[in-house]
Amino acid sequence: MPKTLITFQDFKMFKSNKVLLENINIAIHQFDRIVLVGQNGCGKSSLLNLLKNKEECDAGSIWIAPNLKIDCLEQNPPEPTINNLLEFLSKDNQHPNLSKTKEIIEELNLKKINLKNKLSGGEIRKIYIAKLILSESELLLLDEPTNHIDLPTIDWLEKKLLSLNKTLIIVSHDQEFLKKISTKTFWIHQAQILKREGPYDNFHSWTNEVIEVEKTKSHKLKQKIKSEKKWAIQGIPARRKRNMGRLRDLEKLSKNYESTKATLKKPLNIILNKTNESAVNIIETFDLSFSYNINNENENIFSDLNLKIRRDDRIGIIGANGSGKSTLVKILQGIYPPKTGKIKFGENVNIKYFDQNKENINLNKTPWSTLAGNGNHVDFMGDKIHVLSYLKKFLFDEKKSLQSNSSLSGGEKVRLSLAELFINKHNFLILDEPTNDLDFDTLDLLKVAIKNYDGTVLIISHDRFFLDNTVDKILVFENNNRILKHEGNFSDYYEKFGLEKLKIINNNVKNKISNKKIVPKKVIKKKKMSFKDSYYLEILPLKIEKLEKDLKEYETILNDKDLFKNDRKTFEKVAIEITNIKKIISESENKWLELQILNDEINNS
Repeated sequence: MPKTLITFQDFKMFKSNKVLLENINIAIHQFDRIVLVGQNGCGKSSLLNLLKNKEECDAGSIWIAPNLKIDCLEQNPPEPTINNLLEFLSKDNQHPNLSKTKEIIEELNLKKINLKNKLSGGEIRKIYIAKLILSESELLLLDEPTNHIDLPTIDWLEKKLLSLNKTLIIVSHDQEFLKKISTKTFWIHQAQILKREGPYDNFHSWTNEVIEVEKTKSHKLKQKIKSEKKWAIQGIPARRKRNMGRLRDLEKLSKNYESTKATLKKPLNIILNKTNESAVNIIETFDLSFSYNINNENENIFSDLNLKIRRDDRIGIIGANGSGKSTLVKILQGIYPPKTGKIKFGENVNIKYFDQNKENINLNKTPWSTLAGNGNHVDFMGDKIHVLSYLKKFLFDEKKSLQSNSSLSGGEKVRLSLAELFINKHNFLILDEPTNDLDFDTLDLLKVAIKNYDGTVLIISHDRFFLDNTVDKILVFENNNRILKHEGNFSDYYEKFGLEKLKIINNNVKNKISNKKIVPKKVIKKKKMSFKDSYYLEILPLKIEKLEKDLKEYETILNDKDLFKNDRKTFEKVAIEITNIKKIISESENKWLELQILNDEINNS
């Protein structure tokens, strides 16, 4: 039998005076691949954090095998400070295998990342995934490992984890990922951890059976309480006096019922009506292309795209990180102009866009004030309803509705973003990675909302199960700057083509400047740099920094999704400014690199 690594005995965990877990008695064994599931905020990440840091529990005890090494992939890892990727990934390993490290850097396409630039969410996660895979630790904790990474990387990660032969505890909403990885399921339910042996496949039928049993028990308990209360009221006083134990049992029964009746949840159902009837053709593109201009060289993203989105279409978009998915949906909204080609918008098209970065959430507000301001009601489907009634549709109770947004989990922030999105008027929803950080209840809610939505939907997602249940067409960013239009859901596409055609970006566009070797136009033979050259070598980085700040401000203005429609003159002016600033930045970087090369040549001569 595999050795025991961790045991929980009468374990209890609190957070903000709320009991997350109590009376937990479970064990974790060597080579277990455990899936930890439960509602957002139930304590999954808190439990992983406790194990990672080997903290003491609030009550009861945790035994951890002596010298057990534990490593963790956090849900939102910080951007690492790295000068040398090979050195960073080898750190903390007593016997690093450099050839294996280089191999994983190559497989995860990390070789060309410019560590001096701000890294994207996908790049940060890939770096930490690589570090985790190379870890010598016996127990690996993974908190939402598939967030922000593309389908080819998910496929790679599944195979790597299965080959490691290590103990894993995984928190994830990606059901296809869980099906391939898990050998056990730990379900956090009603402050308990219910354990199920075997693969994840039948998880939902198992939980439904558990809840049905609880409903039956709860109903019987309610009937017994009713009978006991009747006895307590109508019984002979002297008999009641002799049966104080029975009265105490009645009180316990009542408390037990109050703590268990929450399992009787009403089915979630959100029906979203469109604001008005749009034209049959929502958006039509003609020979559309887009490319980035880096140092007067074009980095082609896609070209000659002829696409027609029709009313009530359900379309998914898949592709590798950096392939241009988010860029395309911004072009389709008029946020970015295309390089060539044109876009024709249908009449009465009202677009609402869900951004994967959740930047619209004000952390100083509460869910209540986010939706209703200082009031008590929101407009929903033409009616004024109380903000609490609306928030309950998104699984917020009254207490959570009044807490600061800064205290919300990642999944709760996504739910709040969706709640804010759905009270707005629209007939065309564009959702960019909406499933990141969501629990199964919220995923089900979102699937139902999209199914019932009387409008057009465009979804960027890497969640295979979610795509299969929400879309019937796929746009695929392939590895030849081509966008394939596929009729059918993700599984249909995967069965025919697999993931081989998905576009892999070896050189992220934003890294091109730094990675590109720049040869000075003239070979300058100098023994020392002129005062003017020395001055520019020192001042140009400051100038570039200021220009990048200005660029960010203009891009923020351009990100206003209504700007193109409401103020086209300003839109065009800002777009021109952005183009000019990018050109000056490119020229300044070239000049600085030439001077730096000259300086190095002089110093090394």
